[in-house]
Order: sequence, then C-alpha cells, then structure tokens
Amino acid sequence: MKSRFTLHSLSNHNKTHTSPILSLRDENNNGSLKNTFPDKYTISSLFQWASKILQVHGIDSPSLDAEVLLSNLLSCKRIDLYIHPDQPVEETVAMRYKESIQRRSQRLPLQYITNHAEFMSLDFYVDERVLIPRPETELLVEAVIKRAQILTHEIVIVDIGVGSGNIAITLAKKIDKARIFAIDISPDALAVAKINAQRHHVLDKITFLCGNIFQPLEGFGIESKVNFIVSNPPYVSSSEFNNLQKEVRDFEPYTALISGQDGLQMFKRIIANANTWLKPGGFITFEVGEKQARKVARLFAETRCFKKADLLKDYQHISRIVIAQMEEGRG
Repeated sequence: MKSRFTLHSLSNHNKTHTSPILSLRDENNNGSLKNTFPDKYTISSLFQWASKILQVHGIDSPSLDAEVLLSNLLSCKRIDLYIHPDQPVEETVAMRYKESIQRRSQRLPLQYITNHAEFMSLDFYVDERVLIPRPETELLVEAVIKRAQILTHEIVIVDIGVGSGNIAITLAKKIDKARIFAIDISPDALAVAKINAQRHHVLDKITFLCGNIFQPLEGFGIESKVNFIVSNPPYVSSSEFNNLQKEVRDFEPYTALISGQDGLQMFKRIIANANTWLKPGGFITFEVGEKQARKVARLFAETRCFKKADLLKDYQHISRIVIAQMEEGRG
C-alpha cells in the first residue's frame, strides 16, 4: 500500500548530519556510487544520487540538503524517507528533484529552492527578492517583545527594511496591541512580505510602505509617537562583499546587504532622523554585523539623546543586537 506523507517543517539544519539512507562506506568511497541519474526512481536511489552530486560540488551538508529537498517535493517528513526507502517516486517528481539538486549544486540557497524559511517557529515564503531570515534576528524580535510587555496602550512599531516581513509579522502575532508600519525601498520585497502577512493573518495590523527610511511615514500623524524602531538593515561594507559566502554573494539581494564603505551608513541615517518619530522613552533596536556593535553604540552616544545602549550576544557569543532607549526628556 502506498504510504501517506505529511507536511513538515524544514528545520534543524546541521552540517555534521549523516543520513542512514546513504551508508558511510558510500560517502567515503568516491568510486562506489555513480554520478549518473538513476534508471529506477525510488527514494533511496534518488537520495544516494543527490547526496553524491552535492558532495562532489562541495556543499557543506550534502545528505541533509538532499533529504530536505526530497521530503519537500514529496510533502513528507524527513523521517519518512528512512522508513520507506524503496518507495517508488513518480517520474515528474524525480525530474523536479533532479532540477532542484542541480540548482543547489550551483549554490542556490536551499530556502530559495523550497520557498520555505523558518523564523521563530513560523513558516515564511522566501525567494530571491528577499534576504533569507537568520536565527540571530530572533534575538531582536525577542528583545522588542520583552520591552513591549510593560506597555498597556497601543504600541506603534516601525520596521525599516522589511524584507520577507519576518520581523514585522512575528511582532504582529506576538504583540496584541501592535500597530506596525513596515517600510522597504524594494516593491518586490514588499510583495513577498504581503504574501507572508496574509499567510499569517496579520494584514490588518501592518501598513506596508514603499520608500526610503522614514519618508513614507509622512502624513500618518505618528511623529513623536513611535514606541519601537526596529531594523535589520544592510550592514556589509562594500569591501567585504567579495568575501561573503557564495550563496549570499551571488543570490541574495545586493541592496539588502551593502551599506557604504564602512557598513554603517544605514545605522547613521536611521539614528540621525529617529528624533522626529520616536516617542520619549522609546527604543531603537538594531541587528548589526560582527565587530559593529560598539561602533553603533557610539553613534547613539554621540547624539546625546539616548541612554547607554545595551548589547546582546548571539549564539556564537558575538554582540549582534544593539538596543538604545531615548531619554524621557527628549523628542
């Protein structure tokens, strides 16, 4: 009887993963497994071919990526691949799998192939119009949620550089009283964000605006009323661009990555204009690049409008989140 497959979440990616479907002997013996596409389409034969192809092309986690792509096409859990290794696969699915593996072997990010990215246990649609959400950004969202808990009135949040909408949408779901303005200079990114807002049923809580930094907010009457300005802005310097991982450098949107010669241009522009919009006692929360946290904290200090900034470390103990609160007497 044909097995029933169920939808699953693409998560827990691990570079050290080894699948039982592909034996250690096959992984270590380059001559034991042909790189030709199999004649018979079963889960096991397709997986073994794919794992070898990805390994030959230097993909960090070939077995895991092969699993994720196959389970995604079969709409099944990864564990089902182990339970049903001899399950026949329809030719149309096998051909789509072949194409997916070829795209991954060219370093197209896994999330762009599956159109799925997980963020704070929520599933987001992503494609090459937006950056892929990163786990570190969850720390930014958690920091805002924590500070919003003490507020009892409507909470006005401005998200600058909305991308896939992962920050704005998660905040809309987690903060009942949130009113969110989500700004991006890219109409394409906003189109993706709206797909995700509709998927997560928060379109009524978010106003999507196309434009540059704060300019689209004019006319909404929220000057000096914003509780939180949040942003995961471009923070890669132009000199660092060529050193990025190939998946990032060649496929993720350039304008969402690069911020001038020093990588600080967007931080400077947001901080310089925040005074018009931020409520006294309100917060700016940034995600920053490696070795940027103290530089961004100094930018806040130089304004003399903010209390000493807090720095939060990510999972690799790198200062990744900068939080600054405006002095109560300013604005």
